[in-house]
Amino acid sequence: MLSSKPPISLFILASLLIFFSGFAIYLKPTTHFPHAVLTAPEDLQLTFLLNPVPSKESCEQTLETLGNSLLTVCPACQIQKQQCLQALDSQQQNYLSIAPIPYPSTRLPYGVVIYSSLRPNIALAACQKNEQSMQHSSKVRCHAPNTLRIAPDPVKPKGTNLVLAAFWILVAAGAASWFICYLIIRYEHLHGHLSHDHDLSGPQKFHALPTPRIGGLALVGGLLGGAGVVLLLQSRITYIGDSFGYLLLAAIPAFFGGMLEDITKNVGVLQRLILTMISGAIGAWLLGGIIVQLDIPIMDTALQWLPFAVAFTVLAVGGVTNAINIIDGYNGLAGGFSVIALTAIIWVAAQMNDMLILVVGLSMIGALLGFLAWNWPRGKIFLGDGGAYLLGFILAELSVLLVARNPTVSPWFPLLLLAYPIFETLFSMYRRKWLHNTTPGHPDALHLHQLIFKRIIRGHIGDGNHQRITRNNSRVASYILPVATLAAFFAALFWQDSSMLMLATLIGCAIYIFFYRRIIQWRKQKWLR
Repeated sequence: MLSSKPPISLFILASLLIFFSGFAIYLKPTTHFPHAVLTAPEDLQLTFLLNPVPSKESCEQTLETLGNSLLTVCPACQIQKQQCLQALDSQQQNYLSIAPIPYPSTRLPYGVVIYSSLRPNIALAACQKNEQSMQHSSKVRCHAPNTLRIAPDPVKPKGTNLVLAAFWILVAAGAASWFICYLIIRYEHLHGHLSHDHDLSGPQKFHALPTPRIGGLALVGGLLGGAGVVLLLQSRITYIGDSFGYLLLAAIPAFFGGMLEDITKNVGVLQRLILTMISGAIGAWLLGGIIVQLDIPIMDTALQWLPFAVAFTVLAVGGVTNAINIIDGYNGLAGGFSVIALTAIIWVAAQMNDMLILVVGLSMIGALLGFLAWNWPRGKIFLGDGGAYLLGFILAELSVLLVARNPTVSPWFPLLLLAYPIFETLFSMYRRKWLHNTTPGHPDALHLHQLIFKRIIRGHIGDGNHQRITRNNSRVASYILPVATLAAFFAALFWQDSSMLMLATLIGCAIYIFFYRRIIQWRKQKWLR
C-alpha cells in the first residue's frame, strides 16, 4: 500500500525555500537612490533623484560627483541635502515615473530634476532654461506642472565600445551554444539512453523520433560564453560587478531540477516548481530582485511589507519559469518567443543604461540563436525541462530586476511581454480544475499551441512520415510568434505607460480566449489554414 505522506524531498525543498526567502527578507535589496536638494538664487530649489545604484559606496560617489558639478556651474548655489535612499515613498516614485506632478521637471536618462519655488513662474523658467542649455549634450525636455512626462530619449553608447562588446557577446554565446548542440547530436548514441525521450505516446509528445532533450546544456554554455566576453572587456564597458555570476548561481536550482527530470524522467511537477521558487528566492537575496510595485493600489500597499513582497516575487518567478516550460512543446516556439521578449527587454535596458540586464539578455539571445539553428525547423535537439526552466528563470529574473532597478519602467511592461505563457498557464489551471475536474498539474493536449497543431495544421503523429511530422511541428511557431512580436512591439512602445500596457494585456487575453473557443469548437476557417 502506497503511503499518503509527501516524500521527504518535498520537506527538504520547502525548507530550502523558506531559508533563502528568509535571507532575502533579512538582507533586503542593496540598491540605493542618490537624492540631493540644491537651493539657488531667486528662491529656487532643485531636487535631484537618480536611478538606483548597486551599493552605498557608488551612491555616495555619485552624489559627490553631482555636487561638485553643480557647484562648478552655479557657485552661488548651496547643497542642502545629500542622501542615499534605500526605498522611495509614493511621491518619490511618482517623480521617477511618467505620471504628472505639480512641479516643473526635467526628465534625464539617469533620473529626474524637480524645480520648486514660492513663485511658480521662476521654477518653470529655470526648467526651460536648463532644457535649452543641455540641448548640445543630450536631448532633455522640461515638463510643465501637471502634464504627462514622456520618456527621455534612449541613451546612445559612447563610441563603438558598447556596440562591439554587444557583437562579441552575441557571437561568443551563439558559437558556444551551437557547438555544444553539435556535440550532443553528434554523440547522441553515447547518451541517448539517458537524454532521449523514448516514450512518444504521452499527451504532450508531438515529435516523430527519439530526440536529445538536454539542449539546456547549450544555453548554459552560451551564457558562460557571454560572461567570458564580459570579463575580457570589463574595462571597455560599464562594470557590472559580480551580478552576472550571482544570476547564474541563482539559476542553478531551476536548471538542476529540469535536467534531473530530463535524465531520470522521475521528478514531480511540485518538486520542480519549488526548485524554481528557490531560484527566485536566491535572486531576491543576492540581487535585490524584489517586486515592490504593480500599479494596482491594493497590491502596492501590500507589497510595501517586505515579507509579502518577497513571497510574491518568489511565487511570480516560479510561475513564469514554469509557464515557459508549458509553451515549450514545438520546435522554435519557446526559443523564438524568448528571443522576441528578450529583445524588447534589452531595448528598454539600454535606455536605462542597465548593463547587467543588457549583457545577460544579449548572452541568452546568442545562446538561443545557436540552439535554434539545430532546433528549428529540423528538430534535431530539444530544450528539455532543464533548458526551459533555465530560460524561464532568466526571463523572469531579468523582468523583475528591470522594474526593481529602474522605477521608470512600468511593472506591466514585462507582464505584457510574457502575457502569452502566463495566461496559457493560468487558463490551463482553470480548464483542468474547474472544467475537467482534474489536477491543475495533470498534463493534457489542450494547450493553444497543441490545438493549432492538431486542428489547423493537422499534423498526424501516427502516419509514419517523419519529415512531414517535423515540418508540421515547426509550423506551429509561425502562428504564435507574429502575435508575440506585435505584443513586444507595443510593450516596447509604451514601456512607461501602465494604463496602456494594462489595456493591451487585457485585449491580448480576450483575443486568446476568442481564438481558443473558435479552435476548440472548430468552425472551419480558411483564413486560419
